[in-house]
Amino acid sequence: MTDPGSNQTDSQPSRVARRRARVRADLLAAARQVFTTRGYQEATITEIVQVADIAMGTFYLHFRDKEELLVALATDSLLVMREQVHAAIDQHPSAPLVPLIIRTLLRTAYDQRDLLLLLFAGESQLLAHPHLLAGQEGLAEHFLLAFQEAAETGWLASSDPGLLAHLLVGMVIFAMNWWVEQDEPGPDVMADHLLFVLGQGLPASLLFGKGHGTPQQPRAET
Repeated sequence: MTDPGSNQTDSQPSRVARRRARVRADLLAAARQVFTTRGYQEATITEIVQVADIAMGTFYLHFRDKEELLVALATDSLLVMREQVHAAIDQHPSAPLVPLIIRTLLRTAYDQRDLLLLLFAGESQLLAHPHLLAGQEGLAEHFLLAFQEAAETGWLASSDPGLLAHLLVGMVIFAMNWWVEQDEPGPDVMADHLLFVLGQGLPASLLFGKGHGTPQQPRAET
């Protein structure tokens, strides 16, 4: 027979953990709202706790300061991207891996344009930069698997899979940076452009031609 007291004791830690997770999520949502509307430098912890509707003391049970809160936003956004990629791979096991990853990353990033503007600009970029680099390493691992398999089959025998993976991540990150300044094109069109360059390449005349022409100087008047 189960001891009722035992169930109450066992459920207590989970209730505490759930409440702590809710408070943390509320703080992150409030920080995102305040940071993206006021800017990281102008935002204050007082404003954040007011939006989250929690006590100031509760804030310091979760985060040391405003910087740690920003870093948490950066790492959580990267985690969301990784989870979306994993989910897409699980849902479409037979789909070509590289286009699937690119489209998933760009769609997820496009939905977080306000956060990209925060993380890719000003002082917040400097604070989040080490964590963003670590996140880029994680993204490169997804492409690396596909490139390694291609190298083993001979398709990329003369190329470095690791270098190719990081170059591709660089292109994806630049595409995300594009949305810091403007909303268009959307993620699917952006992915189409990127995949066109990857699949079709640039015109041969731009790569193997005889060189670019010299702009003509305006003819002097006589």
